[in-house]
Amino acid sequence: MRSRHPLRIAAAALLAFATALPLAATAQAAQPTAAAGGVLYKKINSGVSPSWYTPEFERRLLASGTDGVRLPADATLPGGVTAPQAAGLVQPGIRPGQWLLTLLGSDGSDNLLGWCSANFVFKKNSTWGLGTAGHCGVVGQPVSAYVVPPPASGKLPGLYVIGKISLSRDHGIGDDFAMITISPEFSSWMNPTMPVWGGPAGVHTGDQVGEPLKHFGHGTLIGTGGTPRVGAALRWDIENGAGYSWAGAATPGDSGSGVLTLSGQAAGDLTHIVADVEGNMIGVAGTRMTKILQVAQGWTLVNGSLLPL
Repeated sequence: MRSRHPLRIAAAALLAFATALPLAATAQAAQPTAAAGGVLYKKINSGVSPSWYTPEFERRLLASGTDGVRLPADATLPGGVTAPQAAGLVQPGIRPGQWLLTLLGSDGSDNLLGWCSANFVFKKNSTWGLGTAGHCGVVGQPVSAYVVPPPASGKLPGLYVIGKISLSRDHGIGDDFAMITISPEFSSWMNPTMPVWGGPAGVHTGDQVGEPLKHFGHGTLIGTGGTPRVGAALRWDIENGAGYSWAGAATPGDSGSGVLTLSGQAAGDLTHIVADVEGNMIGVAGTRMTKILQVAQGWTLVNGSLLPL
């Protein structure tokens, strides 16, 4: 008997998990941005405000420069995971899958902290960039990341303000991407390789339904601390080929995650939940890499090692 591929088994299990969860139980999503074929595409809400993230903490963070700020000793991530337990917070460098906090101004206003994930590393001439979802922030906003600095830096793990959003497109499914321009002082910390999976290795341009897809993100329920997940492609033709979808599961905080094919090519980012007309999650969707590179004119994708170094 021919054995079933383990990634396809995992994808089927994720789809079964996703379809069993009502959308309201997994994410507070925005209103549908598109509806076609009996499904809705709902943007994943990135607003999360941990109790330890106070105005005083933000002031310290914004003034910390290359020293960063340590997480409070009792800090927990949504889902109850503490930082030392989080497997996705141990690999050094600024890289795909990074846990990002968009600093919206925790000054007593109604603004929530933007909790998202990074997709891929980019470069424009000598300037480094890091991608995320467009709905994670607007142009000019500073972005911090939980970083384990390279050992040679002599710095400690913690939150660092790594740069500012220089480009943001929040136009719905297939047009949702932002670029963070990395501050020059962190250039030597950049690592283009995705944890666990390795890659990216070029840009995916195919359209095979059922193709295994994999990503690494920091969702607040099933992805807390950084969790690798596998799915299977459903569509590559959303919005005339600018968007795509796959059978998988995601929660707030996963927004912006990078998605790879089985061979390690960059498929795109993760921005939306696919729901049926009753609101049940049936998959995940995002902006294809080909569209991202059209939007990010002048920026090029930086390939990573196929080994997750």
